[in-house]
Amino acid sequence: MLFILGCCLILTLGYVPDPTPSNTERKIVGTKITITAKEDDEIHRLGSFVEEVTIKKGDTFITLLRRLNINDALLIKFLSTKETHKRLKLKAGNSVRVHITPQGKLNKLLMFSRNGRAMEVVPNDRGFEIRPVLLKRRLLFGSGTIQSSLYKALENNGIADELASEMADILASEIDFNRDIRSGARFSIIYSANFSDNTYISSGRIHALEFTNNGQEYRAYLFEDEDTKRSGYYTENGENIKNAFLRSPLKFSRVTSGFSKRRLHPVLKKWRAHKGIDYGAATGTPIMAVSKGTIRYIGSKGAYGRFIEIRHQNGVSTRYAHLSRYAKKLKKGSKVEQGQIIGYVGKSGMATGPHLHYEFLVNGRQVDPSKAVTPPGPPIRADRKNEFNLKTASAKNLLARLGASPTN
Repeated sequence: MLFILGCCLILTLGYVPDPTPSNTERKIVGTKITITAKEDDEIHRLGSFVEEVTIKKGDTFITLLRRLNINDALLIKFLSTKETHKRLKLKAGNSVRVHITPQGKLNKLLMFSRNGRAMEVVPNDRGFEIRPVLLKRRLLFGSGTIQSSLYKALENNGIADELASEMADILASEIDFNRDIRSGARFSIIYSANFSDNTYISSGRIHALEFTNNGQEYRAYLFEDEDTKRSGYYTENGENIKNAFLRSPLKFSRVTSGFSKRRLHPVLKKWRAHKGIDYGAATGTPIMAVSKGTIRYIGSKGAYGRFIEIRHQNGVSTRYAHLSRYAKKLKKGSKVEQGQIIGYVGKSGMATGPHLHYEFLVNGRQVDPSKAVTPPGPPIRADRKNEFNLKTASAKNLLARLGASPTN
């Protein structure tokens, strides 16, 4: 028993107690251990912490750094100079990304614009410097099925949702995304994207697109004429995907009232003909010219409120009413292009809420815009047809594979 206790003491205390008293002086001997942090310790080999915020209207560099939990007096001073403000302009919708070391120091601050350009702020011997970022462009692809909205379908399939707007632009002459899209519509898409250090930054242009809606299939391929440097989207046969007129002056909204010979007026409470289409949308939603033309009238016009009329070719004109404001620099006689922003949704004039009243006239008579037949744009030139076929061959095969794959 004593032997066992002795062993326990040896294991516990590290020495064997002397069973007989002694006059020997005991001293506790210890070794001082110093722990120093070195640059090659594991904590220093950790990568940067990355955080990103979107620039909001009214933001300053100080408010952005505050949201990013950065309190660096030298960085704030550098970003507050006039020279910095000239080179790094804060624009709502763009984003700022910071890379911070585990010790709280700035590795770099990146500013990305929605057009794919980027600038960075990095430390140097004098403090900080600004330099452009060379983004690498890659081609990506994906597909999906629309259950509730195109935005949601893109998000569910890992595709940048800002491409929804470009898809609507490309197919604007074929599909009215406000009223034509059905649940179960499918899409396949090949598009470019911008990367920095293998990190996705922003989407680029769509290179090929397939869209199937309500049993109807649409395909569009990007092609640039090397002589004119003009690009456009064309069908497999080289026909222009865009008609002379867009199907809708708004990209995404809802139709609140269609073209009708007899409708109860929401304000007058009388039965009257409604010779246009009303699109419900938030105040400030951009309105596009549906075709190239010349502004015939711009200004207030009775119950129409703020109003624009555009004269197009072949006796066609279009009207846009109840605007909240007009696009800058527009006046009577101004030339506008198809898809150009001419104004913004509002509720001026006789209106119960924000919406756009849109009319389509042929030789001065209103017709139903959804039933108007308009000519297509110019096709691929005959001398460019072989070049077009070669450039789109791979895209056709990939779209076919994507279309055959199951999607969410």
